[in-house]
Amino acid sequence: MRTIFTVATTATLCSLASALPTSNLAPRAGGPAIVPIPSTCTVTSLAPPTTSNNNNNQSFLPAPGTADASLYSAYYPSFSSNKTQMAQQCLQQCYGYGDHVECKTAFWAENVVVPSGYYGTEGGYLATACLMFDRLLGEGDFIGAPEGQGTGAFAATVEC
Repeated sequence: MRTIFTVATTATLCSLASALPTSNLAPRAGGPAIVPIPSTCTVTSLAPPTTSNNNNNQSFLPAPGTADASLYSAYYPSFSSNKTQMAQQCLQQCYGYGDHVECKTAFWAENVVVPSGYYGTEGGYLATACLMFDRLLGEGDFIGAPEGQGTGAFAATVEC
């Protein structure tokens, strides 16, 4: 009888101990949180470059010189026909990165070439991209996109 009581008590205590909250959680995989940007922050849309390769000023990409400022990148199939909503979500993820001050610029566009090695892929295919940078990019940090790439592009800085 005493053995059964001891086993039952031990099992109950183990169950309770495992149910207690812990502050020692390992980070989870996934993108930055989508966090609304407070009105105390300044969001500045960046005008696209104007070149002959830039179709209606809506097709542009970050220039190669921005690679050193790359903070986070995500390439995925478009999940909505509402491009404004997807671009806004990318910007809110920029704000949601880390402690809300690390990401300074967000870029979103469809039909962006996925780089080789992205999550072990060969890359080279077109996808929707949300790219984040750790510095404020300016108009000179973007280039006109090749035909059919970087469509619906949006870029903005976030300063809080």
